[in-house]
Amino acid sequence: MKLSLKDEWAVFGREVAAVLGLTNELSNSDVTILLKYLARDKQVLAYDKDVIRLGAPGEVPAPISKQDREIASLKSLMDDLNEQIRSLETRIAALRERSQKAVELKNRASALTALRSKRAAETVLARRTDTLFQLEEIYGKIDQASDQITMLRVMKGSTEVLRNLNAKVGGTQDVEDVLDSLKDEMGQVEDVGMAISQAGQETNAAAEVEVDEELDALMRENHRIAEQEAAEETKRRLDSIQTVGKADDSTANQAKDGRQTTAMQIPGPSLTEEVRTIERMSLDQGASGTPSGISDVSWNSLSREKDANATLEMS
Repeated sequence: MKLSLKDEWAVFGREVAAVLGLTNELSNSDVTILLKYLARDKQVLAYDKDVIRLGAPGEVPAPISKQDREIASLKSLMDDLNEQIRSLETRIAALRERSQKAVELKNRASALTALRSKRAAETVLARRTDTLFQLEEIYGKIDQASDQITMLRVMKGSTEVLRNLNAKVGGTQDVEDVLDSLKDEMGQVEDVGMAISQAGQETNAAAEVEVDEELDALMRENHRIAEQEAAEETKRRLDSIQTVGKADDSTANQAKDGRQTTAMQIPGPSLTEEVRTIERMSLDQGASGTPSGISDVSWNSLSREKDANATLEMS
């Protein structure tokens, strides 16, 4: 079934309104203005009184052809079949509900009538569904052929581009010549780099010799300084030892002089007389072993003093 001018544009208006999110459908005047703007100014579609066809992205759409009209007729028939199928499905559901209510009311005649109508609608629905399936298969083949045509056109264009690029390259001989020239230039770069490296190595060798000589001089200087410091340290130690020896001698002399002075300070005659007196008094010693008239403490003190005097005389 082929849509009329009014139906085709009305469908387009509804689809545009749905895409733009409009609450109201576009009128015929709005659709006419929109189609003219898109075809003439934007060049994104082509249309006539029966067909509206969008162009491929980046391409100016060609005028409507007979092939476009046949494809549009096929799509219109598919849309009509889809509408019929939806209507039949709704009718079958209503007849099923009617038959169930007739059975509940025990109305046999109404139930049979509803079931017969449902069975007829189901038969029509099956035929419409089969037809729609065949048309969708045909339309799928058409889309596939159209995609193949587009792919072939793109491949042809790509072939032309590659041909032009290969012509600019100049063939394999030119490529080989370019590669040979590139190798030669790269070899020259390597030769220059090697020459620069050798010059740098010679400069580095001379610098290394100077560095080694400077290091030897520093090591000799450090060794001389270390020997000088060791000699000074040895001298300081010897001086310290001599100073300590002199101090020890002086201390010994002072100790000897002190002992002599102590001996001189003890009154010899008085001590001797006291000792003699003690010896005489020993005749009167009692049973305790201590001379009479002298306490134990005094006797011990006198004995210690006598021993000390004897020690000093021996020195």
